[in-house]
Amino acid sequence: MNYGKIVEDSFGLGWKYKSLWFFGLFAGSFGEFNFQYKADEPFDFETLEYDSYQSVLEYLAPILAAVLVMVFVLSILRLICSPALVDGVNKITRGGTYKFWDSYSRGLDFFWRYLGINVLFAAVMIGVIIVSLGIAVLIHWLIFFLMIPVIMIFGFVGSSVFGLAERSLVVRDNSIGDALEEGWVLFKNNIGKCIVIVLIIFGLALALAIVLALMGFMFYFPINLLVGGITENIALTFVLAFILGLPVSIVLGGFGGTFFHSLYTLFYFGLVDPSTPYAAHPPAAPTPTQP
Repeated sequence: MNYGKIVEDSFGLGWKYKSLWFFGLFAGSFGEFNFQYKADEPFDFETLEYDSYQSVLEYLAPILAAVLVMVFVLSILRLICSPALVDGVNKITRGGTYKFWDSYSRGLDFFWRYLGINVLFAAVMIGVIIVSLGIAVLIHWLIFFLMIPVIMIFGFVGSSVFGLAERSLVVRDNSIGDALEEGWVLFKNNIGKCIVIVLIIFGLALALAIVLALMGFMFYFPINLLVGGITENIALTFVLAFILGLPVSIVLGGFGGTFFHSLYTLFYFGLVDPSTPYAAHPPAAPTPTQP
């Protein structure tokens, strides 16, 4: 596997095709959003009396409502933008004409299949955690800590299989079952390569997270000062901070999300298509010697 070419082209895609940043902002797990809120007068829970739960609800309700709305909206956008980004990268790197709205439309086409495969993945991981907790309860609670490495292994296997299946879903227009089957076969036959790409992503994410955190603080700070001067309503603060900070988010989080999402997509191409520059090229046949 040509990991250097995968990283190089992923960076080039993110830099050259800036319209992909919109997809990357919501599709990648590297979203950089302006969701900072700091109350001028923090709520004092220590002085709260037992009969004043209404005060707690009045304080927390706007925050919870804003968070739930944002989570719902971002989840919907992720289910659209993730297949759209796979489609865009597929057309750019493997032939075809990339257009933003065509890929967005493609993302809408795969919305329900992406929803199904993500719900299935969440159900599997929750099931693993519940089973681990059940074993710990039946034997001893300390067993759960011994089960953490097992949960991490299941998480790695599950995320790898489902990550590859998500690409198969779009590139081959597969059903959920066929995509999962291909994802499992690819993972089973390339466990070492899957470990290497995860380590590369982890190392790059750690370095990029530091850079984006510093840049995010520098750009979001004046926006948050402006929002604080406009309103003191908690819910409105969240919404305004998100909207006003969206251009910065698209640049910072959009590039990061595009880079890492494309990284795994190109890795998938290298596994399924030996003719791509991302696959490991077999050694050239030796030249026959003259007798």
